[in-house]
Amino acid sequence: MTRIEQNRVAIRQFLEDVWSKGNVEIAERIIDPNFQFILAFAHLDGRAAFMGLVERNRSIFENLTYSVESEDDIVADDTKGAAFWAMKSKHIGTWRNVPASYKDVAINGMTLFRFNEEGKIYEAKVQNDVMSLMNQIGGIKKLYDF
Repeated sequence: MTRIEQNRVAIRQFLEDVWSKGNVEIAERIIDPNFQFILAFAHLDGRAAFMGLVERNRSIFENLTYSVESEDDIVADDTKGAAFWAMKSKHIGTWRNVPASYKDVAINGMTLFRFNEEGKIYEAKVQNDVMSLMNQIGGIKKLYDF
């Protein structure tokens, strides 16, 4: 398997096995210990901090599932990659100061990845529709009713 193919597999595992299933063994295999996870509203340093986030989110969002619809939604080269993904879940716990809504939620996003020399993911920058998610769980008050 080429390095590019390995990176594409690691990206899929990151979304489907680590995020969706909380698989720590796969996380240890594909994510660098000094991993950087970057969101618009948060920056986590280290694989352990990231796995803590995964665990918390999986307890707040029931059946948290990240999926890639098509092989064309993952691109990679020898040192970086990107994936378009869809997330769906049910909001069952407090998230960003919003109490459980018990609503089904879904958003789309994209993650940009960087790989180290050993082929482990050392950085993930996430772009997602957090405003839509906040709206779905009642975290944004409607200012106007049209």
